[in-house]
Amino acid sequence: MLYAVAMLPVAVAASNVAEVSTSNLNGNGAAFDNLKASWGKVLNIGDFKTNLKLNYDYSTSKDSIHEASLSGDLVDDSDMKVSYEVTRSFGKGQTDVSITAETSGTTLSAEYDTSEQLKEVSAHRKVDVSDRKVDVSPSWLVKAKTARVKMMTALGEDTVSAQVDYDTTSGNSEVEIGFRRKLKEGQELNAVLTPKSRDLEVSLVDSAFEDGATWTATANVPLEDTSNILDAAKVTLKRSWSW
Repeated sequence: MLYAVAMLPVAVAASNVAEVSTSNLNGNGAAFDNLKASWGKVLNIGDFKTNLKLNYDYSTSKDSIHEASLSGDLVDDSDMKVSYEVTRSFGKGQTDVSITAETSGTTLSAEYDTSEQLKEVSAHRKVDVSDRKVDVSPSWLVKAKTARVKMMTALGEDTVSAQVDYDTTSGNSEVEIGFRRKLKEGQELNAVLTPKSRDLEVSLVDSAFEDGATWTATANVPLEDTSNILDAAKVTLKRSWSW
């Protein structure tokens, strides 16, 4: 079906994106690690419009396209918007389907695949907590039997977030805390702390350093041994650009 659709006349080109990443710069022999690219086209099939996206991932499938997806809106009016995305992974031989419905400020989503059937159901809504707007996204991971809650809010120009996973089988929970700060125009600092694994990830995203490209420097810092943080940190670099 995907191949048949791809042969139809193309209406408008969507953005194409590529990124190159390195291996650990803090280790010996740092070098090219991976290349990812995506190509997008908007297809008109009669009155129906859909977005075709092809993804390439060198580390997963260096000789062919890794996956293809179709996405668009089934319904889009003043009362409700229903969107879909169908993704075919050629390496896994698996098809993922996502359906999202948005109405009255609430977004409901369901994810399904051909191997696990229903994977996840979720909701998203902005709520008022005291004098702040908070993005709240509860979800249920079906196979893992895990309840997940994501929350995000702005503190001035900064953004803080938290994710809590609760395993209903074991009773164990995991927490992830995030922080984002805009340093200047085109430059942003992100940090994610996972207390259970004692891992801190810090990334600097810079889209002003080079015209038409975004550079991302990421450091993963294990906090098990604070006396050896610099040597233990894993540092990677990524360059992304569109055409």
